[in-house]
Amino acid sequence: MKPNAKEYPDMTADQSISSDVFKQSMRLLAGGVCILATNSEGEWCGMTITAVCSLTVDPPSLVACVNRNTGTHQIMSRTKRMSINVLSNDQTDMAELFASSTVRGRQRFESDKWIEMASGVPALVDALAVLDCEVLQQTSLGEHSVFFCGVKNVALQPERGALVHFNRKFFAVHPAH
Repeated sequence: MKPNAKEYPDMTADQSISSDVFKQSMRLLAGGVCILATNSEGEWCGMTITAVCSLTVDPPSLVACVNRNTGTHQIMSRTKRMSINVLSNDQTDMAELFASSTVRGRQRFESDKWIEMASGVPALVDALAVLDCEVLQQTSLGEHSVFFCGVKNVALQPERGALVHFNRKFFAVHPAH
């Protein structure tokens, strides 16, 4: 169904947009839900993120965007290591826990659900995928840093569906056809 031209916003001229309108538009971009986890001298830290995407296949690499005001960012910047744990559609509670502002640090990591990889970073044992990453480059824009990462190791368990975040809610992914 084509939108009525009178109801659709004028996109023929450049105009400034408010931060609220920009946030609303980005909420409509569905994103896979991941937990980014890192470790520095036994201090495990992690956060829920959706700003992850593949960069190149050869060499295997990805991009992750992280708010610079988080403890996780500080540790990653220092250690240059992290894991990306891709969540399944039955792990909404885990996504909410790692997005919480009241539970922090090691309290987020239940001992039976997490292991320490050879690189030293935490890995969620029942994630759809765990990508063990080394930060190759970091650049900042606004309140965030973009981390360009080489993927050093991967563990896959793709039997379940993915968890996505869309318009401030979590959804399970199901085939469209």
